[in-house]
Amino acid sequence: MAAPKKVPAPPQPKPVDAKTAEQIRNEARGKANVAQAAQNIRNIALGKATVNQAVKNTKKDVVKEDKFVPKDTTDTTDTTLTTGIDSATQAELDRLKEELAALRGERSTASAAATAEKRQSVYDFIRTRAEELGIGVAIADRIIDLVAQQGYSLRAVDIEIQTTPEYKARFAGIEKYKKNFASDIAAGKKAAQPTPAEYIAYEKDAQKVLNRFGLADLANQETYAELIGGDVSLLEVTERITDVYDRVQNADDVLKTQLSTYFPTYGTSDFARALLTGKTPQDMASQLKRRLTAAEISSEASRAGLTTSAERAEQLQAMGVSRTLARAGYAKISELQPTVSKLQSIYGGEQVTQAELEAEQFQGLASQKRKKLEQTEQATFAGRSGTSQVSLSQKGTAGTF
Repeated sequence: MAAPKKVPAPPQPKPVDAKTAEQIRNEARGKANVAQAAQNIRNIALGKATVNQAVKNTKKDVVKEDKFVPKDTTDTTDTTLTTGIDSATQAELDRLKEELAALRGERSTASAAATAEKRQSVYDFIRTRAEELGIGVAIADRIIDLVAQQGYSLRAVDIEIQTTPEYKARFAGIEKYKKNFASDIAAGKKAAQPTPAEYIAYEKDAQKVLNRFGLADLANQETYAELIGGDVSLLEVTERITDVYDRVQNADDVLKTQLSTYFPTYGTSDFARALLTGKTPQDMASQLKRRLTAAEISSEASRAGLTTSAERAEQLQAMGVSRTLARAGYAKISELQPTVSKLQSIYGGEQVTQAELEAEQFQGLASQKRKKLEQTEQATFAGRSGTSQVSLSQKGTAGTF
């Protein structure tokens, strides 16, 4: 009997080398997430998120989809995700790192260029503004680092310029104005200090006025600072020139002689500057005006052959005596004095002074002494017909001195 034939065993299935469907899906998703990570990193380089957060997101995506756990989970941009990542994925991550480094470099270069451009823009602004204000452009070299590094706006830069010594010297009148009228400004009685633009406009207009009156030597920043600091309007500048300085310039020889006594600086630019700016070490402009009128009163006394002291002339000025009144009054006194002197030599009595005669002429006060001489004269010549008598009577006198 023949031996039965062996039935060969069925072939065993070969080990499956291929990836399971689930693995394939995970890998596909992982690659997609790596691509997304690349985009995230690009966004980071463009400033949309922090670099570390981008890498952190990349690690989370890979671990989540491929279920790998990295060896090093610290949050640094140099972390290498190698555990369980195939060579293709690792290569992609390496490429993205290189791309990120390049983008970082580009961003750094762009940032440096932007900083340099901003610095140059601020520097140009400072120089232009300095030229507009008439101050040294060298301030740009001094303050550029301060304003550029601190990120000042152009408005803040402009304010910073106003703190420089150059600015304060150029617009000295602003500080003078604030100091002179601090209380009035606080109370709202005066406006705040002028702006640089208003200051410069004032200077230009004042220069035209000064040049028109032949005072070009006074058209300078020192004069303007005094005028602005004293709140002297352009109209008042004109009035001071025409009302005072013009009177001085057109003075006759007699008045000029008196002026040299009353005003030691007469004939110099200091005198004109004092009239315009409102002060000298001794006088304010208003005082100068009063003293000018006093000098005119003295000149009229001198013209009539009389003399009067500066103190007396200033007293008459304070009473409201003008040059015109002084001329008429001293002419009358000059006419009366010889007669008064003659009668006094005849009848004696207390002497009638020039001050008493001035009081009659300028204040309407009759001199009691002169009245007594008049009465004596009338009594002496009473009943003498055909004899001329010396009369001291005056029409228009009133009151008693």
